[in-house]
Amino acid sequence: MVSRFLRIGRWEVDFIFADPDYDVEGVLACLHDCGATDDAMEQASDLMTMCEYNCGFTFANPYRMRAVVFIGPTTSGDEFTDTLVHEIHHLAVAIADNLGIDLEGEGPAYLSGDTARDLAGIICEMGCSRCR
Repeated sequence: MVSRFLRIGRWEVDFIFADPDYDVEGVLACLHDCGATDDAMEQASDLMTMCEYNCGFTFANPYRMRAVVFIGPTTSGDEFTDTLVHEIHHLAVAIADNLGIDLEGEGPAYLSGDTARDLAGIICEMGCSRCR
């Protein structure tokens, strides 16, 4: 597994990029540290054990201003990029909603773009099918 920590405004975000042999318990521990409910932990566990490739999830805790973004193993660079962009969208909406930013305005778009820029290295590495 590869992980990245980002500070996005006042939010702390752990990104977890899983390889095929990732540690489910390690991901669940990260969720627990973020303040995930038992229900959220169970849903995440079910997703990780049922979906082997091309899946992900985002858990955001607005009270702690913390989030976990999980990108499971992917079958190609295109699938990696698709899954990551999808989860970045969920993250941007959660942060914007928490901060009272208009969801139809430019704020969530800037949050998404800034996050992608901050993850550019991993996007280049894992999103490029030639580099995988």
